[in-house]
Amino acid sequence: MTDWERRLALDPSAVVPLYYQLRERLRAAIRDCEPDTPIPAEKDLMAYAGVSRATARRAIGDLVQEGLLVARQGSGTYTAPLAVAPELGAGPVGFTETMARLGRRPTTQVLKAHLQPAGAEVAVALGVQETQEVVFVERLRLLEGAPCMLESAHLPAELVPGILDEDLTGSLYDLLRVKYGLAPASGRETIGAVNADYRLAQLLHVPMAAALLATARNTCTESGVALEYTIRHARGDFAVFSVELNDAKNALMGQ
Repeated sequence: MTDWERRLALDPSAVVPLYYQLRERLRAAIRDCEPDTPIPAEKDLMAYAGVSRATARRAIGDLVQEGLLVARQGSGTYTAPLAVAPELGAGPVGFTETMARLGRRPTTQVLKAHLQPAGAEVAVALGVQETQEVVFVERLRLLEGAPCMLESAHLPAELVPGILDEDLTGSLYDLLRVKYGLAPASGRETIGAVNADYRLAQLLHVPMAAALLATARNTCTESGVALEYTIRHARGDFAVFSVELNDAKNALMGQ
């Protein structure tokens, strides 16, 4: 008997439903696994646990939704990769800088880059007119080749002339500092949870309705000039946030 067979053997006489038993036994087993470890195929789980395909899929689906497992099309299901934990409250830091500091290998695919009217939401965020042109840059961010975040940045066009002719696959913050002398000095980041729609699921390689972390960030320069409004959708298995709770500004709400 393999270790997986031993750990996933269920008790049919228990009052707890089989899918719940399987889910919790899987949860306990994957805690002992390294990140990116493949778990047994669906048919093997059915054999080990003595359950139907629907029961196996439900147990796996719950753990995928929680971000503990990752389903990769054509490859199988794996324990979640090592999550990235950017710190909040330490000033605006870009994806590239954060990953480099953590020793990870980030890459970027530029999906869209063009001028467009600000529109209502962006106009409020940047303090511009709705008809004013902004630079829109949509990028897919990857770690070790795996898509982890879709990032949509909006910049006031008048601050960054010619930026669409630049290489946008690196650090946008570095580009703003070096070419335009614009350093993000402060800002606000709002964090929430959303479910992946069809496009996000396709781009991030997650199931439809998978839980994602959604953030909206406003940054400005030291002189208070609005610099960017960026929306990010990150896979829950790749991103967590770490907050230092050492002063009144970081007080927990809802206590």
